[in-house]
Amino acid sequence: MSSRVSAPGTTAGATLAAAAASLAAATAFTGVLGDGRWIVPTVLAVAVVGGAGLLGRTMRWWSPLVVLSQLAVLAVLVSALFTRSALLGALPGPSALGELSALLGQAMQVAREGVPPVPVEPPLQVLICLGVGLVALLVDLVAVTVGVPAVAGLVLLCVVAIPASLAPNMLPWWTFAAGAAGFALLLACSGRSGGAEARVRPGGLAAALTATAGVVALLTGVVFTGVGTEGRLPGGASAGYGPASGGVGLRPFTSLRGQLDRDNAVDLFRVSGLPRPTYLRAMTLQHFDPARGWELGSLTAGVDAQQPLPLPEGVETPAAGPAATVRIDPVGYRDPWLPIFGVPKAVRGMGEQWQYDPASGVVFTQVRQESRPYEEELTLPAPTPEQLREANGPITISPAYLDATGVSPRIAGLAREITAEAPTSFDKAVALQRFFTDRANGFRYDLSTGPSTSGNALEDFLFRGKRGFCEQFASSMAVLLRASGVPARVAVGFTSGYRDGDERVITTNDAHAWVEAYFPQYGWVTFDPTPLADGRTPLRGYQPPPPPVPAPAPGAGDSQQPAPESPTRTPSPAPGESPRPDELPAPAEGGSGTWWVATGVALLAALLLCAVPAGLREARRRWRWREIRSGERGAATAAWRELLDESTDRGGSRRGANGTARTAAAELIGAHGLTGAAAEPVHDLVGAVEREWYAPADRAVTGTGPAESLTAALEGLRERAPLSPRRRLLPPSVLARLDRRG
Repeated sequence: MSSRVSAPGTTAGATLAAAAASLAAATAFTGVLGDGRWIVPTVLAVAVVGGAGLLGRTMRWWSPLVVLSQLAVLAVLVSALFTRSALLGALPGPSALGELSALLGQAMQVAREGVPPVPVEPPLQVLICLGVGLVALLVDLVAVTVGVPAVAGLVLLCVVAIPASLAPNMLPWWTFAAGAAGFALLLACSGRSGGAEARVRPGGLAAALTATAGVVALLTGVVFTGVGTEGRLPGGASAGYGPASGGVGLRPFTSLRGQLDRDNAVDLFRVSGLPRPTYLRAMTLQHFDPARGWELGSLTAGVDAQQPLPLPEGVETPAAGPAATVRIDPVGYRDPWLPIFGVPKAVRGMGEQWQYDPASGVVFTQVRQESRPYEEELTLPAPTPEQLREANGPITISPAYLDATGVSPRIAGLAREITAEAPTSFDKAVALQRFFTDRANGFRYDLSTGPSTSGNALEDFLFRGKRGFCEQFASSMAVLLRASGVPARVAVGFTSGYRDGDERVITTNDAHAWVEAYFPQYGWVTFDPTPLADGRTPLRGYQPPPPPVPAPAPGAGDSQQPAPESPTRTPSPAPGESPRPDELPAPAEGGSGTWWVATGVALLAALLLCAVPAGLREARRRWRWREIRSGERGAATAAWRELLDESTDRGGSRRGANGTARTAAAELIGAHGLTGAAAEPVHDLVGAVEREWYAPADRAVTGTGPAESLTAALEGLRERAPLSPRRRLLPPSVLARLDRRG
C-alpha cells in the first residue's frame, strides 16, 4: 500500500492517551468494588490491547487485522491469568474457554445480586479485566485508528455510567477528575494512522472541547455527591462514612426497600448459636418529622464495643431470658452499622474502632473497613405480660422518645380511640399492634403504597390507602404509641431468616423494620405491626398471633369450582422461620449464558461502529448518482466530486482539489498511472465540469455526459488501483472530512 502512516512517535502518543483515558474512566469502579485486586489485571489488559494496536499500525496492517490481533492478545492474557487449563499456559483452548464461561457466569450473578461494595473475587476480576479490555479496544479503534476521539467519549461515558448506577453511595470525587483528565488528554493527543497524517492538535477546537468536558465532568461530580447516601453515619470523620451533621432520615428505608425489591434473594448473614428466632437490629430511629419521616437523631460518643458492654440506657434489671454466644458471619453485608441480637454483653472479632451506644442500642463505626465474622454474647429478655403491665417508675431515657410534635389531631384522636380500653402501656401497645394485624381493619402488606391524596403520608396510610410495607406499618405504630404516651422508636434490621442445618441464613428478603416500646425497668420491648403472611415474624409470648386470614370470596370472573387438593402439601414454616429458597418459586433462568449476550452486544456495537464510515460513504455515493443521472445543472460537479473521493479512497491526494480541475486531474492521473484510453474519461469529465462552472447558463451542453465519463473513469481506477477491503471499511474520503470537522 502506498498510503502514508503516522510518525511513530505521534501514533505512540495517541495510543498512550487512549489507554490512559480508558484506565481513568475505569477508576469509577472503585465506588462499587470492595478492594483493589482488579487493578493489576485491568492495567495489563489495557496495556496489551494498546500495544497490539500500536504494533499493527506501525507495521501497516489492515485495520480489521489490528482489531483481531488485539482481541487475540486479550484472550491470551485472560486465559493465562484466570484459567488452569490454557494450552501452553496461555492459549485459550476449549477447556480454558469453559473455565472462563463458568467464571463469567458467576460474575454476572454477583453483578445482579451483590450489594456494593462487593469483594473482587476471581469471577469479578475476569469480568472487569475483559470488559475494560474491550472498552480500551473500542477507544483505541475510534480515537487512534479512525481519528475521532470525541466519539470515543461516548464509550468512556458508558464506563462511568455503570458503577454510577450501581453504587449506593456517591462515586469518589477523584474518579470524576480522573475521567475528565483522561478525556482531555485523548482530545489533545488525537492521532490516526492509515491514510492520513497523524498529528497532535492541542489548540483551538480541541482546547475548547477539553475545557467544556472538564467543566461538565466536574459539575456532574458535584451534583452526584448528594445522591445515594443511605446508611451514612452522622458524625463521621473525614476518613469515615459521612458528614458531621444531619440525620439518616428516610435513607434507611430507601436501602430497605431496595433490598426487598430484588428479584433474587441474596444471602447476607449466616448465624450459629442463636437459641431462638429473634430480630437482628442494625439501627434505631429516634426522631419523627411529619414532613420527612423517621430519622436517626443524635448518637452518643459510645463506648468501645470490644470491652464489656453496659446495660442499655433505662434498664435497671433485664428480664430473665436465654443467654448465648452467637457467631455472625456477614457473607454479603457491609455497612457502618453492626447488627446485633437482643441485649449485648460483649461483641468481638469485627475489627477496631467500633462503638456501642447504650442509648440507641446500636454498634457503629466511623471508619470504612472490611466486614468480618464476629461473636456476640447476649441475653434475649423474655418479660411476661404481667411483668410489663406492672412496669412502673420514672422514665430514665431521653424525652425525645415521647416527642409527638407535628402529629395531626386526627391521628392523635385515632390513637385515643384504639387505646380507650387499654389501662396500661403494655395493653396500649398490644391494642395498637392488633389494629394493624387484624385483617378486618383492611391493612395489607405490599411493597407499593396507596396513592397520596392529602399531602400527609401518615394520614393517607392510616385512613385511606392501608397498603404498604414494613416502613409504613412500623412508622405508623410508633407515632400512635407516642401519641398515646408510650415512649417508642423504630428499629431497622432483619428478621431471623431460615434454618440451614445448625445455622440460620438471613437474606435480603429478611430486611425489616419494627417497633420498640419502652417499659421502665425492662427497657425496650419489640412489637411488630406488619401483617406478614409468610411466617417471618418471630412472635414473643406477650404478642398474640394475628387472626387467621379469611378465605377470599371468589371474584366475578373466578371459577366457582373448588381447586383440587394437591396430593402432597409442603408444611408451613414455623413461627420465626422464613421459607427456604428451595421452597420459593424458581427465579428465571439466567446463569452463565448471560455473558454471551453481553459479549454479543459488545461485538455487535463494535461492528456497527466500524461500519459507520462505510455507511456514510455509500450514502454520499448514492445521493451523488441520483444527481448525476438527473442530467440537470450540477450533475458534472457531483460526478467530479465522486471521482475525487474514489481517488482519495485509493490513496490519492486531495491537495489538487483546492486548485483548478485540470491540476487535480493531472495529479489523479499520475497517482494512479492512468494512460491512454484510461485517462480520456477523466479529461472528458474535466471538460464537462469547466463548461458547467464557466459557460453561460443558457448555453447548450455538448460532449459526453457526466454519467458516462464517470463510469468510464471508475472502470480505469478499479483496474489500475483496486480498492482494498480496509479502505472499503474505513474509506479515507470520509475519515478526512470527519477529521477536518473535529
